[in-house]
Amino acid sequence: MKRRSVAYRISVAIAITIAIILALLIIYNETPIKRGTPTLYIPSSYEDDIISTMNKHGYELNSIDRIVMQFVTLPTEGWYRFDLNETGRFSFLQNMHKKKEKSIQIVVFAGDTNREMCHRLANDLDISEKKLIEGYKNFTRFKEGNILAGKYRLAKSVDENTAIKYLIDKSYKELDFFAKDRFGSDFPTEDLRTSIIIASIIQKESNDKDEMSYISSVIRNRLKKNMRLQMDGTLNYGKYSRTVVTPERIKNDTSRYNTYKYKGLPPAPLSIVSMDALEAATFPRETDYIFFMLNKSGKHDFAVTYKEHLANVKTFKEYRRKVLEERRLAKIKEEQEKKLKEKKLQEKKLQEKKLQEKKLKEKKLKEKKLVVEEQKVQNKIETKEQIKKVTNTNEQTRSESNDTERKVRPKLIMKITDKAL
Repeated sequence: MKRRSVAYRISVAIAITIAIILALLIIYNETPIKRGTPTLYIPSSYEDDIISTMNKHGYELNSIDRIVMQFVTLPTEGWYRFDLNETGRFSFLQNMHKKKEKSIQIVVFAGDTNREMCHRLANDLDISEKKLIEGYKNFTRFKEGNILAGKYRLAKSVDENTAIKYLIDKSYKELDFFAKDRFGSDFPTEDLRTSIIIASIIQKESNDKDEMSYISSVIRNRLKKNMRLQMDGTLNYGKYSRTVVTPERIKNDTSRYNTYKYKGLPPAPLSIVSMDALEAATFPRETDYIFFMLNKSGKHDFAVTYKEHLANVKTFKEYRRKVLEERRLAKIKEEQEKKLKEKKLQEKKLQEKKLQEKKLKEKKLKEKKLVVEEQKVQNKIETKEQIKKVTNTNEQTRSESNDTERKVRPKLIMKITDKAL
């Protein structure tokens, strides 16, 4: 009996334990996961990355979820869209890997401002430009230059904050890796900011990768000599990003971006930069150049002395003057050809008009002749009918006359005979 009672108690304890476990599992499964952002990017298939990402987007996964995730297929790197109406924690975690979302490629262009980038992104994804700009201001370190130029993939269903946060996080990860590699693990943010400012100036001056380190050397050399940078590109900031810099603009712009008036760097990056420009900004070519000037090939000629620079300026101005003259002559020629073409077209139209008038006149004349011919035919028919009618009348008259004569003649003969007798 004692043995049975012990076995019984053990069985009951096991049953109770199982019941408690089952109850806890039911309670766990029925406890809803707090719903967060529907569409999000999971950076890897590691549990820590998945849980961290989910929690950042408002899902709040716990330690039990971590245990459960060891027994299910985990999502891999990519964009996912989760069903906010799905019930049951087990079902949610088990089906996570099946929720992959379709993505599209978008391009972030070097030299664009954050507003230009947000405008393009809003058009590509059909989302709010205003919300993208607000998100950019909330999540970024600097006014410009936070997102690196390049190709990215974004989910079609992504919202504004998730899209801009993804681009910023992706860029910051690359920027921080770059900064740690170049400046050390404890790099000052100001060093990175300075490199981005210089990179943005380089980006505005040239897109040629081979020239970037030379332009960087000019910037560094002028800063070392306490010279003003005097670069047009620094005036292509904000709303003036795509504005041609004129002498009048240089004279009237009083902002710290005007490096013709103020020494040192502009107060903030000018635009989005590429890694090529950032590399060039951080590691300029070792040169003595302090001037550069555009040449006829679309690249730049670099100079150490002002005399050399003036010679380069003169060469380019002569080339520019020649190009403008060629364009002027080409425009005159084009206008002349246009006028000649218009004249020929007018003459052609006039000839066509005359030809049409001639054809119309010939048609009318032909119609008139046809009418005359028809009238003649009609007249002939009518004349024939009249002649026939007259002939018939004459014949009738003769016939009547003959009948009368036949009737009168016997009487006349009888009278003559009577007289003779």
